[in-house]
Amino acid sequence: MTLDRDQVIDLLTVIAAYDRRSIGEGDIAAWAESARRAGWRFDDAVNAVHDHFADSSRWLMPGHVTERIRLARRQPAPAADVLALDKPRASESGRRQAQAMFAELARRSKMPDA
Repeated sequence: MTLDRDQVIDLLTVIAAYDRRSIGEGDIAAWAESARRAGWRFDDAVNAVHDHFADSSRWLMPGHVTERIRLARRQPAPAADVLALDKPRASESGRRQAQAMFAELARRSKMPDA
């Protein structure tokens, strides 16, 4: 669901806290249209704003928010999150069987001595 008018105003208020911009009806309409076209979700947009100002002093435009949202959506989960997942581990017999299969494959793929 895209942002409603109040959420656009809230988003612009967050931005103004960083860069002291003034917010008028034209800003609200323009940012609402960008949010609609790009399919922003409010939490994603707010996070994008905070990310932007955490590492940039550039003036923030709607395209910056869209870029950061798209980037966040295509990034894989952080390694720490993946490694923390409970996942089944191979049994000792399963590990021995896999090692034997790999050893056999390695033996078969060896080049003959010249």
